[in-house]
Amino acid sequence: MNLVGAWRLVEWRIVGAGGQVSHPFGTDAVGLLCYTPDGHMSATIARAGRAPLPGTSPRHAPPEALAEAFTSFFAYAGRYEVRDGYVAHDVEVALNPAFAGTVQVRELNADGDRLVLAAGEDGRWHTLIWRRS
Repeated sequence: MNLVGAWRLVEWRIVGAGGQVSHPFGTDAVGLLCYTPDGHMSATIARAGRAPLPGTSPRHAPPEALAEAFTSFFAYAGRYEVRDGYVAHDVEVALNPAFAGTVQVRELNADGDRLVLAAGEDGRWHTLIWRRS
């Protein structure tokens, strides 16, 4: 499977152990996933319609605004490797410092211009659907 290129987020949904479905950043979340030919990747996802931070510099924004900006955005980057039906993201940098230094393994299903990445965590199943940009 050739992942190289840019992919736009279609949907990020989480199914809980009881079957409940949620969308962490809403059903209209936006995102971009990029894979380079030399093995690098980056993923960014955000809630649609995020408010700009007040003031001229994020360093001077109130803590509540900074917290909302942090909790409405998700990003990490590093290297990737495709393995039998999986893609492994070796995270080098991330918005959430706890992600840096981890390897995020995702089930990989692709069909033409559609890419589905999925993984389970704490009794929840994350499914991210992307379309080639």
